[in-house]
Amino acid sequence: MELHHKEISIDSHNHGSLKLKLAQKPYNCGGCKEPEYDLQACYQCLKCDFHLHKECVPSPYPFYLGLISCDLTFKPDPRGNIIACDACGKQVRGSFYQGLSHGKPHYLHPCCAKLPFKRTDNGGVVLDLKEKTSSICLICGNQGHSRDFKRWAYVPRSGGTNYCYHVSCVKGKVETWKTTAEDSNQRRSYGPGGGAGTSSGAQVIEPARRQLGIVKSRRGEKVLDFLDMAVEIFNIVVSLLFGLPPLPFSLVVKWLRRNK
Repeated sequence: MELHHKEISIDSHNHGSLKLKLAQKPYNCGGCKEPEYDLQACYQCLKCDFHLHKECVPSPYPFYLGLISCDLTFKPDPRGNIIACDACGKQVRGSFYQGLSHGKPHYLHPCCAKLPFKRTDNGGVVLDLKEKTSSICLICGNQGHSRDFKRWAYVPRSGGTNYCYHVSCVKGKVETWKTTAEDSNQRRSYGPGGGAGTSSGAQVIEPARRQLGIVKSRRGEKVLDFLDMAVEIFNIVVSLLFGLPPLPFSLVVKWLRRNK
């Protein structure tokens, strides 16, 4: 487990030291410039609204990422270059990690560079993070992608499955949903007084049992079992990327039934 200092200072922030404490609300990281909804500990300035991911603390030391067999070095910003993160596909706007492997450059948001390679939930579902896969993403269906499309994906290890979730697709869906929810009803999204507490992202649109009944009556038991597993795996990935609790069943099913 990586240890973190309780207090740090960085050159890019001139209000003094930053203290490691629990976030009280979603924020935009002052390092990578990416939105963050996970209310875990981050570095914060006590004089302004500056927040910094633990992963985005500048480091003079390279680290080796086995997933892509590459040594990565920390960079404070892209210096005007337009580059995209290998893992999520989003443009790099702030700090990032850069490396070169077999003549191929790699660029990663700090949080993407430190995604877990494997995760097992309480039900025994095992997900593996892969740089590339032939599996079909349940959100985009691999539609509109060129043959050399390479975005990282979480793939279930259970036998008989041939699907995955692209990191980019899950991030895109959740970030769009969260932004829309905040714009339309911030008080309802984050609770009284704007504090997210432990319920951030847990808005219940319709009871899951009711949705299960609807799906069951229309699609049958086999499809119901598949949707149960697909939604469970989706929420594991959401937890890995955002630290959010499970999203509403009906919302995830809506995203998965993209062609309906």
